[in-house]
Amino acid sequence: MTAYSAGSYRAERKPSWCKGCSYYGVLMALTEVLAAHGVAPHEVSVISGIGCSSRMPLFLNTYGCHTLHGRALPVAIGSRLARPDIPVVVVAGDEDFFSIGIGHFVHAARKNFNMTVICLDNRMYAMTKNQASPTSAEGYRGSLTPYGKLSVPLNVLEFALACDATFVSRSFAGSQEHMQSVFSRAFEHKGFAFVEVIAPCRTFERQVTLASLAPRCVDIGQHGHDPSDKETALTATVDIADTDSGKEREIPIGVFYECSKPTFESKVAATAFAPSLTPDVSSFFTEFSP
Repeated sequence: MTAYSAGSYRAERKPSWCKGCSYYGVLMALTEVLAAHGVAPHEVSVISGIGCSSRMPLFLNTYGCHTLHGRALPVAIGSRLARPDIPVVVVAGDEDFFSIGIGHFVHAARKNFNMTVICLDNRMYAMTKNQASPTSAEGYRGSLTPYGKLSVPLNVLEFALACDATFVSRSFAGSQEHMQSVFSRAFEHKGFAFVEVIAPCRTFERQVTLASLAPRCVDIGQHGHDPSDKETALTATVDIADTDSGKEREIPIGVFYECSKPTFESKVAATAFAPSLTPDVSSFFTEFSP
């Protein structure tokens, strides 16, 4: 296996995120994981949507595609079906996956496409100046909700489980060790591997910071959680704490659920190449030949 360093995956273009943005840590963790797995830069594809988080492919020396808002998953599906030998990492924000792109998420998860899906959840539309997103807390005062958001936040882990994702997890942008551990397991998983990363916005959400969240983030594995038990996983996600709820409450992170099922790509391959499914058209040409 060829040895690569994290720097092997970094493009010459420097990140344009705000100073101190939590996404720098995510970029570092992702490149470290790719290096640890010995994947050549030209043998991995990173696909994103629109937003601050979705600029990730621009800063990487890999194949990639910066797509339309909410459309990262359909492009990633096309990549998987065209080149199933190339691993795909999808990086987008909470609004990209769970607002305009939520329909794509449902079907990509339930069909079990083999891809690593990383949601950088800052709980807002940051690039367009702080609108409330599906994961923003009820009452959140964004630029278009000056009187507070009226709806409750979407629990994305519970939602991913309901969509039959075969790997559901959560990490924290303030911990390199934890992100690398979860990213690595997601990358190795054969199927739809979803990772939510708690990544607060330094520019528009000054009360919730990496430093303030760090003491509260606790891996559920420390409490003896069994990720193979879907019912237990669902209970764990339902009881999950919002990042802006009581300061004394733990914020569970880690791998909530993992199971093994056939991927959609494997089913396509079996259909395309199974001899019993190949029609015999010889009689057709005999009958209609001049």
